Amino acid sequence: MKIFIALFLFTLIFFSCESEQPSEAQKRTTIESILSEYQQCKAEETSNYCKTFTARAICEYNGVEDLMENGAYVNYHKIYDFIKKNSKWKNLGLATSQVTLDNAQLMANKGFPVVAIDIKDKHKFSIMILQGEQAKSSQWNLNVPNCAAFFPTNYKRSFINKTLNYAWKSPEGIQLWVRK
Repeated sequence: MKIFIALFLFTLIFFSCESEQPSEAQKRTTIESILSEYQQCKAEETSNYCKTFTARAICEYNGVEDLMENGAYVNYHKIYDFIKKNSKWKNLGLATSQVTLDNAQLMANKGFPVVAIDIKDKHKFSIMILQGEQAKSSQWNLNVPNCAAFFPTNYKRSFINKTLNYAWKSPEGIQLWVRK
């Protein structure tokens, strides 16, 4: 009987861990819901809670908990520090490189969390790369990944399923990171 219970618990734990990764449909619903909640939060300006939506989106969309501190999502300006010090995250390179952009979209399409961060910005503004297709940016003269952005100061500009060049005018100083 003890062996049966142990085997049952192992099976339950093993399969529940595998099912933690969200499906594409779940990811789409999650990101749409988070964007809607974010815009409502910013419109009401009720608290600093609105500053946690980027970390929440990255974590919930990808099924990870890397951007949490004491059980709460970190504020948007702490994301870079959390990613940089976590050995699970790898710097893919700068957005000025087509190879880096291609790898970022490829990794996101394979289900890996990918984040773009403006390292020149004092708050290290971060956005997430979403599964999808790259599109040519005439402004950047590069094919750029699909993404979601939660703008802290101009929340009405926030979006999902647009390309990286909608967030930044130039690829200069934009680093891309992937969680392996």
